[in-house]
Amino acid sequence: MRKLSNQNSVKTPNDGINIKVEALGGLSAGIIGTVIGYPLDLVKTRMQTFAVSLPTHSVTTSSGATHNSVFRLGYTIIRNEGIASLYKGMTPPLISLTILNTCTFTSYNYIRNEFNAKRGFDYKNALAGISTAPFGGFISTVEHMIKTQMQLDNVMEKRYKGSLDCMKTLIQEHGFKVIYTGHAVNTVREGVFLGTYFYTYEGTRMVLQNVFHDPSYISPTLDGNKKAAAWTIPFAGGISGAWAWFVSFPLDCIKAGVQGQSLSSPNRKNSMQVFKELIQTKGWKGLYSGVTPSIMRAFIVSSSRFTAYEMVVKFCGDYLR
Repeated sequence: MRKLSNQNSVKTPNDGINIKVEALGGLSAGIIGTVIGYPLDLVKTRMQTFAVSLPTHSVTTSSGATHNSVFRLGYTIIRNEGIASLYKGMTPPLISLTILNTCTFTSYNYIRNEFNAKRGFDYKNALAGISTAPFGGFISTVEHMIKTQMQLDNVMEKRYKGSLDCMKTLIQEHGFKVIYTGHAVNTVREGVFLGTYFYTYEGTRMVLQNVFHDPSYISPTLDGNKKAAAWTIPFAGGISGAWAWFVSFPLDCIKAGVQGQSLSSPNRKNSMQVFKELIQTKGWKGLYSGVTPSIMRAFIVSSSRFTAYEMVVKFCGDYLR
């Protein structure tokens, strides 16, 4: 993230941050990350939501076939449902994640600035990330609920014309609070994810910057007195995304199980019931159903997300002061 030339701390509260630049960086991160990662997210959701009811880690598609391979499932979805199905329900996450990333990156930088967090592996970076979770959960719970119902609808009834129709129908049939199904577990997941995400990114990028830099470059930059190799940003971003998803994945799997249930069922399970059923039927590995596409997606998306953010902040900073 953006820092002053001082190698040990970020900007002080008096220095402040450029809200416009941070917002543009977050906006870019949200758009790029969503478009690139959505197909893998669809595969992950299919694997997670069927993990509770199926006897193995296989996934049933609209053709009635079962698949336990990430790539085989992706190929089967394209063959049976068309390539456009990989992006069905993308509108809500594209809108919400654009808003979410804009606010998350901006508020994270502001909060860590207030905390006077040190660069690298500083626990204050994790606390700053966790602090953005309540707002993040408020936005992402709705996005995840609509996305999950849309993705499963493509397998089952195919009754929704689009994302807005899905939201409208759900509210009409089940009341407004249905779009906040799984809100508690999702907010906790956001806290675990964002705390790990930013803590890992700041630390990993600092380590890579110290090891892989141009020793002849002595002029201070926004990131300190060492000019890091260009690849360190996407690599640090990818590592942070993959690790944060791995750490928070059990909560994501529980959330998907809660949101992926039939809303007309009189015996819908809460988070604890989904957790217990996963353990009873799948064992602890049930909490990692669909983890492979999620980790793949997380590395790719986070790599592109932090790259987009840092590039926009770097190139726009001098023009929007």
